Formats: sequence, structure tokens, C-alpha cells
Amino acid sequence: MKENFKTIDYEWLTKPTGDPFADAGGFAIEYFSEQYPEKDILELIRCITVDYYIKTWKGKLHSYFHGSKITNPSIKTDEARIDGTMKLFEDIITEKAEAEFGFCRITGRETKLYSLGRESLILAGSGGFINFHHGFDDGLKMSKEIVIRMFFMPLATVLLQGKIALLYSNNLDAIKYWVNENCKKNKYRIGKLIRDEEEAGALKSEFSYIPNALFSFVDDMLLNLPGINYNTSLTLYHCSNFITKSELQIYQLPANVFLFYSTCLQPKFIEDWRNFIRSYYQDSKHKGAKYNIVTENFEIITSKDSLIIKNEEYKNWSNKIYNKLLANESIIPEILRWSRKHPFKFEIVSIYQQNIIGMKKETIEKIKELAAFLVRDENADKIKKRIKALDGAKNASDLRRFILKDVVVPNYAENYEKTIVTVDEYVDYLFPDGAYWAEVRDLLLIAIYQELHERKLISEELSLELTENNEIENENNNK
Repeated sequence: MKENFKTIDYEWLTKPTGDPFADAGGFAIEYFSEQYPEKDILELIRCITVDYYIKTWKGKLHSYFHGSKITNPSIKTDEARIDGTMKLFEDIITEKAEAEFGFCRITGRETKLYSLGRESLILAGSGGFINFHHGFDDGLKMSKEIVIRMFFMPLATVLLQGKIALLYSNNLDAIKYWVNENCKKNKYRIGKLIRDEEEAGALKSEFSYIPNALFSFVDDMLLNLPGINYNTSLTLYHCSNFITKSELQIYQLPANVFLFYSTCLQPKFIEDWRNFIRSYYQDSKHKGAKYNIVTENFEIITSKDSLIIKNEEYKNWSNKIYNKLLANESIIPEILRWSRKHPFKFEIVSIYQQNIIGMKKETIEKIKELAAFLVRDENADKIKKRIKALDGAKNASDLRRFILKDVVVPNYAENYEKTIVTVDEYVDYLFPDGAYWAEVRDLLLIAIYQELHERKLISEELSLELTENNEIENENNNK
């Protein structure tokens, strides 16, 4: 970018501030200044106004700004919208516009300040909404650099469910990747024939559900930024700036969930994880659809017909696992249900329990040892009875009784040299204070099933019988 204006602090046009919307605008300026290095900031603003907001977006910035020079309904022509926008920024940049001296609300710098309301900011007040601001000011007081950054901000966002979606992170590489990808897509649209009103305006997400959109971005980012720091947390701001319904919802993907999810995409885990994830897509319009692990499609098969739903369609269905990961809810019940019929590396479960739930590594190792003991004789009938008994445990007492009867007693009776459960292990690892007994039961069941899968002891008949018995039991409990 040509630095033709001495009134601009160019560092603060792109420097991170901690404000998600200002930083998105700053990184958008950084991207477009690299695309158009021959332009100064005012020429870049004209380029964005004319080629992007007017010609490509058709002036549809109403989701972002109200009463701006582009969205004000009293301004009737594109020429007038362009002229009004350029005069506004020219007056601010050359300091002809009315200003006051003070500290910028975002950068903290002492400089000339300009009043920004709903015509320039997301979720701000102006006009009849001035009570939104301290001291009934007519807007938030910002430096000229922030005013410019906010103008570029829409290019760094997408519309999801008709609302603005903006991603922020503790990792600048993640923010830049989000912004750059959206800016690239916006630049690609330049010169394209916009056939109808639906195609005009901001970028639209291909997803209907927020968790799907967020995890799809993570998939894409991990593929293209393989060296990204795993201590990364993500925050998705989802908001509406319409006068009648201004609202903001915040979705957070903590660093420990990001690390776990990233680990699951490693080559040794990805096949098991992908099949598990995909099996939990669901859609009310496609009741009875079942995931085919071979074709990687969903199928609805009846006596008369069959329907095949491919990934391009079902990826827009609600996904129970994504929803739970984002809501910080346990996915162990879903892993258990999947494990009854399908192999699923127990190492994934171990990583999840340690990093997300906070279970001790010693507890997990002891559970694996118990599972191996319970399938030691490889007798299908005995194993089936043990699984049924473990499935039937409805409280901590039942689980303790099972461990004593089916593990501790046989261990002594069969004269094993090593005690399989010591008193300390029983107290510290299996039933410590504050632990939830059902977690231990479910993990033990998962570990047993994985032992059966690895030893090829689980036949289709056994899998079906155990699954049906468990589902009947669950139905009875829910009545």
C-alpha cells in the first residue's frame, strides 16, 4: 500500500487490538493492500466500495450497517452512494471531518476521535439508541484507523443462518486464515455475473448448523496449516445487527477440545473417527436413514425403494457429536453405542477422557486391564453374560458388586500371581471421591468391546443380540 497520507498511522490500520471485529477489518486491509499494492488507502477504499460493495454485493450491507452511505434508503443511486462514501472517508483521512481529542475506545491511543454508531459498527447505538452509550453519547469514539478497519470488516465474515459469523482466536494464524479465505472468495466473485438477489451481498456459508460450520473450518485449517499450534482456542461470534432484533451469540471451542479434535484427524485415528462422526448425522426429513460404513453414504431402504444420501447433502444435517463437543457434553455414550458393533481405537477414548473429562491415566489403564481380564477365556456365552450384567448396573453399588463378583473373586480363585485390583487402586482409581460411577462402567464396556473386536471374538449375531438387549433396556428405563 502506498503511504500517501501523513495523517494515518499505518501500523494501527492492521495491528491486532483484541477486538474481534476491528482485527478482522485490519487483516482484511492487510490482505487487500497486498492484492492492490499500487493503491493508497483512499484508493483502496474506493476499490472496495465500487467493485465489491456496489457492483458485486449490490449494496446489500444492511446486515452490517444501518443508515450508512451505502445502505441509507434516501440515497437512490449507486453513484451517489459511492460519492457519499468517498467524501466521508476523505474528510476523515484528511481530518476535515468534525472530531474531538481523546482516547480511542479500541486502540487506547490518544488521538482525534470520530463518533461511530450503527452506520459503521456492529451492535452499536445511534439516533434513538444513544442510551446504549455512556453519557448518552451519539456513538462510540474511535480513531480514524478503526473507522477504516470497520469498513473492511464485512469482507472478513460470512452470513450463517442469515446472521453475521466472525471467527476469533488466541492464535493470530487462525484469525488470518479465516479472514484471508473469506477475502479470497470475495475477490474471486469480482467480475462474476450476479444473476439474482440471493447471490448478491456477503458470502453465505454452505452450512445450516453452526457446529458443522465451525468444525468444517477446523478441518480445512488443519489441512492447510498443518503446523498450527494445538494450544488454539476458537470463538465464533454470531450476531444480527438489524434494528428490530440485535443479538449476539458466542460459541467457544476451547483449546483442549481443539487439541483432541486435531489428534483424531491424525492418520492412525482418522478412519475410525470419521466413520464414528458421520454415523451421528441426523435429519428429521430423513428418518430411518442409516450410515453405510463401506459406501460412506446414508441409506433409506424399504421393500419398494431405496434412497442414497451422499456427503454433500448429509453434511448439512445436524451432527450430535459436533453439538456435544461444542456444548461441552460427554460423547462417551455415543462412543459406547458405536463400539458395540464397530471397531474404535481405545486410544481415542483414552485421549478424550484425559484431556476433556480430566480422568486419571491410571484409571484408564486399570479399566483396560479389567476389560482384558473379563474376556480372558474367550468364551462367547460367558462374555455375553458379563456384558449384560455390566450393562445392567444402575448405580455405584451394582458396579462395585460386579467388579467384586466378576473380577476380584475369579482373580483370587484362579490363583493369578498378580492382584488385579488392590485396595488403593479400588479407592483411588475406580471409585475416587467426586467421580461418576457411570463413566467407569461405560469405559469398561467400551474397552471390553474393543478387546472383542481386536480378538475377532464379536460375531454379527453376538453384536446384534447385545445391541438389541441394550436398546430394550434403555427404552424400559426411559418409560
